[in-house]
Amino acid sequence: MSKQAYLFILSFLISAVGVGQEHQKEAETTDTLKTIEKLKYKQQPGLALAASKIFFSDKRYSISGFGEFNFIPIQDNVNPEVGDLELYYSSLYRYATFFGYRLTDKLIWNSEFQIEFLHYKTQESHHEIVIEAFFDYLFKDYLKARIGFYPLTIGYVNNNDEPVMFYSVNRSEVERLITPSTWIEFGAMFYGNISPSWSYALGFSQGLNSKNYLSGTWIRQGREIRFDLPKSISINPQLNYTGVQNLTLSASGYYGNSGQGEIIEINEKPVEVKGNINLYSAYAKYDWKNFRLVTVGTYGKLSDTEKLFELTKDENGENGQVLGKEVFGYLMEIGVDIMPYLRRGRSIPVKKSFLFDTHEMKLSVFSRYERLNTHKKIEAALEDLPRIESDMDIWTIGLNFNTRENIVLKANYQYRLNKFTGDPDPRKNIIETGIGFIF
Repeated sequence: MSKQAYLFILSFLISAVGVGQEHQKEAETTDTLKTIEKLKYKQQPGLALAASKIFFSDKRYSISGFGEFNFIPIQDNVNPEVGDLELYYSSLYRYATFFGYRLTDKLIWNSEFQIEFLHYKTQESHHEIVIEAFFDYLFKDYLKARIGFYPLTIGYVNNNDEPVMFYSVNRSEVERLITPSTWIEFGAMFYGNISPSWSYALGFSQGLNSKNYLSGTWIRQGREIRFDLPKSISINPQLNYTGVQNLTLSASGYYGNSGQGEIIEINEKPVEVKGNINLYSAYAKYDWKNFRLVTVGTYGKLSDTEKLFELTKDENGENGQVLGKEVFGYLMEIGVDIMPYLRRGRSIPVKKSFLFDTHEMKLSVFSRYERLNTHKKIEAALEDLPRIESDMDIWTIGLNFNTRENIVLKANYQYRLNKFTGDPDPRKNIIETGIGFIF
């Protein structure tokens, strides 16, 4: 087992012990101060469950987090020319800890430190550190503000990225390769409720760095934590409707320049790279009894792709990235918790520990269809150049077993078809397995 796997498991055990201590103390007395306060499973706009803990805590501070350990046991040999580990990793370890502090009733500090490891067998690995650190000022119900490094309000998974909040072992390809998640930028956001049925968010941030783009994952690799002043400002609006019980409708966008002031030479003349992004996303989520239906659609445009080809060449002036001028993706997913049907007419004894709770157990089966294309349109001058393209049909079927509300075991099978004729076959049909938790 790799060093990274040991680190992940150690983090899991530390978190589990904390949760276990919490329940032991609850059993002893309700007045005892708990080291780790129990989640209330509520969400602050723009944040997932564990990340929202401080906003609903009874104490001035909160500690929370989540972890994932995912493994793909069936993996074809990979063509090393693919060059983007995001397309063919065989294992993923991700652990995050949040610390929040309520300075006043209206001013809240929240932060996250996340470390992520990707591996392809023992041949290749990559690690990434993700930081969130921001203040929220809760002025009125209709006007709140957030400033700092925070997750953008776009798509579904970007604000629901903790493993108990989505069915599949790994995040959908639509919301990795078209709408990159998790997507964090430095900026300021205003949000609030317009009415009982409508809410909004409007963010302004520093934007992506197009110099890091890779063909097969479109703008995903442009995400980075930067402390310099932005060369341009990106805009991220969102509008949500919750006027029908158990239904959420959301539409969001992202508009900005990703060139970051880069200059290239064309015909011995300096030319600025803009790399303008127009990205649109919408989703619907509906819960009915034990069923959950989620559908997501996204469409994007990227300018200056011929300039980006020159910008992304290596130090030898080769291997420029052929990026899509237009991209799209959508998915439809349905899942159902079958545990209530298996238990029907049976008396279930109450048994619980920090690893399981018989009254919180769920057994969910789900199915999802995805369609995406990272190169729906390509600049004419680049069409015949070699590239990595994801023009995918993906069917996923799987199951989740929640031993308690905050712990899930996952497994799914994916049928994957890349319609691109030059597909280097990074991976075909795969089985994915994983474990996830929040606290």
